[in-house]
Amino acid sequence: MNTAGDFVVVDVETSGFDPAAARVLSVAALTVTSDGSIEHSMYTLLNPGVDPGPTHIHGITPAMLAGQPRYADIAEHLAPLLRGRILVAHNAAFDYAFLAAEARRCDTELPVTSVLCTLELAALLDLDLDSLSLAALARHWSIRQVRPHDALDDARVLAAVLQHALACAAELKITLPVRSPATPPPVLIQAAA
Repeated sequence: MNTAGDFVVVDVETSGFDPAAARVLSVAALTVTSDGSIEHSMYTLLNPGVDPGPTHIHGITPAMLAGQPRYADIAEHLAPLLRGRILVAHNAAFDYAFLAAEARRCDTELPVTSVLCTLELAALLDLDLDSLSLAALARHWSIRQVRPHDALDDARVLAAVLQHALACAAELKITLPVRSPATPPPVLIQAAA
């Protein structure tokens, strides 16, 4: 098992699916200890100055984004939560690609050296589920999901899913699929939706 502070659970809500064109509208980052305790958390809406896109999915409206910071304004607060930790996300390639694109746009550091995709990890666990979506995993492990597609609630749910998945992986003696962000698993947008 990892030691305290090794993980940072991240979720982003975006204006679309292409990190080259779409933007991050909200980001949540929770540092999680090996026992599942949340040490530090950060959540914010972001105003990238673009249409928020699928409001019917994430519920983020232009009015909610008015007056919110841009990614460049929060990057220095996010970096310490990421640095030295394994970034954990459900469909990690998606979240990482969007964070990396935002960091490039404002010429700032994204201090991530390792990622763990819980979608990929769940696939290794042979859970016999019809879907490996975050909602399906939450139901499987009786984790209450209050606001699906809300970055903070999704990150909170994912932190709990992570603890169950880590316990199952340890019991099955499965090596965690921790990767360099340079070689993430394929983006699995359909499977994660």
